[in-house]
Parts: sequence; C-alpha cells; structure tokens
Amino acid sequence: LLAKAYHLSSAVVAEFRSIEITVGFLMQVDKLVQLLESPIFLHLRLQLLDVSSPNYPALVTSLFGLLMLLPQSAAFRTLRDRLDAACALQQNLASKVVESPPERERNGEKEGKIDLERLIKRFSTVQGIHEEARRGILRASLFSESRGNLFES
Repeated sequence: LLAKAYHLSSAVVAEFRSIEITVGFLMQVDKLVQLLESPIFLHLRLQLLDVSSPNYPALVTSLFGLLMLLPQSAAFRTLRDRLDAACALQQNLASKVVESPPERERNGEKEGKIDLERLIKRFSTVQGIHEEARRGILRASLFSESRGNLFES
C-alpha cells in the first residue's frame, strides 16, 4: 500500500484466504490499519477521492479485504468509517446527472473560468512560506532554550 501497488496489494489480500489467520497476524493487520491513519499514508486516503482512477477498484478491494479480516475492534471501526465515506462519495458522484452547460457557456463565454495551474502554484508558494515560518519559530525556540540552558549552568 505504501508503494502505491494497489493491484499487488489486492492480490496479496486475496491470498489471505488460503493461510491460517492467527492472533499475531490479526494484530499486525490492526497495526497496519492504525498506520493507514498516519500522515505517511495521506496519499492513500486522498487516492480514495479519485474514483475515476484505474487504481481505485484495487485500492478499495484491498482495504475492504483488510476490513473483512479484522474482528470488531477500534481498528475495524476506523477502517469501516473511512471506507463508508469513500463509498458514499463514489455513490454520490455516480448519481449526479450530467447537466447541459449554461446558455452563455454554449455561446463561447466561459462563466467563472479558473486558472487551476496558477492557483496550484500559489498554493505551493504559500505552503512554502508557512513551512519557512514554522521552521523559523522552531529555530528561535531551540535557540532561546539553548541560551537559557547556558545561563543556568
């Protein structure tokens, strides 16, 4: 899952049906579900939003396979809630009726055209500024702590 090899992950989870499921194995699956909620797996959780991705079915199959392995526990509820939200999104998107564009748009006028590339670039710039500010605050606090320790000695 971390390597984004969702088809492989789906195949491996399918193979779990032919192995003996032990308490130790279930504890490892429980830990994996806890890790899925950590920042390192943010890409995976965001991938659940991209229902049109060719990897989406394999990802959802993998996660549902893990869900079916787990006994009812906190990890089970966490993963079930995550998958319920993803499936609700998929159903919502599937039920949308394609509407005809407004009259102005059909006549060549784009209503509220958004320059996505410029907005993404601006977002990245602002994120960089915030990251630098956070690092500056961290450096300042570390510097003031180290100065305080020098004077206390």
